[in-house]
Amino acid sequence: MSHLIEGTGRLNATRKRHCELDSIVAALEREGGSSLALVLCREGELSPRAAKVLELAEGKGVAILVESAREMRRMSEGETASELIALEGPPLSASLAGLMSAEGPVFLLVGLRYPGNVGFIIRSAEVAGAAGVVLATQWKGTEKSEALRVGMRADRFFPVIESQAEEAIREARAAGRRIVALETTGARPLWDADLRRPNLIIVGGEAYGIDDTIIQSADEAFRIPTRGFIPSYNVQAAVAMVLGEWLRQEGQYGPEANPADSRVVSSPNRSRQ
Repeated sequence: MSHLIEGTGRLNATRKRHCELDSIVAALEREGGSSLALVLCREGELSPRAAKVLELAEGKGVAILVESAREMRRMSEGETASELIALEGPPLSASLAGLMSAEGPVFLLVGLRYPGNVGFIIRSAEVAGAAGVVLATQWKGTEKSEALRVGMRADRFFPVIESQAEEAIREARAAGRRIVALETTGARPLWDADLRRPNLIIVGGEAYGIDDTIIQSADEAFRIPTRGFIPSYNVQAAVAMVLGEWLRQEGQYGPEANPADSRVVSSPNRSRQ
């Protein structure tokens, strides 16, 4: 099944969760081919109905992951653990070029040191529906696996790719993305950014922010205003605000609207992300 958005040439990165067996079957048998990328299966014995649906998914070539009852309960919409939960969306094995061609924001994390911060960002980005996350870190040990653990293994459901920052920026430009940096030196507040268009959003490390050479390669830098004494937000909070503003713009503005038209500009105080 094609996931291209008609008239844009971009991959539809929208993800949908199916917890009901009938809904999973409908997605598997959809005209034009199955739209499922993954099925989570509760460990242990399945009901005959669920077993047949699982067999159908396997026959369609859908990836299967067996999860504990606890994990399935956490991912389910009700109080009990679903036997099967399906992910409808684009293929999960995206290359860097493929990720940049998808719809929705991509976050480039440059020089972040703490796995906890990276993990929370990955989870928040997946929950909000971002296209993916690119990691440009200097990690050499177990930091990545720890970050993915903190992120509740959200990398199972959307692309999390390691790359040099320069390569990610190059691929983003080739795919027609705008390069946006989130920094304290930004000339305008975040609320003035048009986040509905395909952007590569660069976020810098906790201590030193984004390297000047990378900022210079961006089309524009935006800041998040502050009003307190401490001059910086935690990087997790900064990304969460970007995601919230993106979702707000997606829901509030039509395709011809300018998000800056009705914007209330906040204090221009500096903020280190």
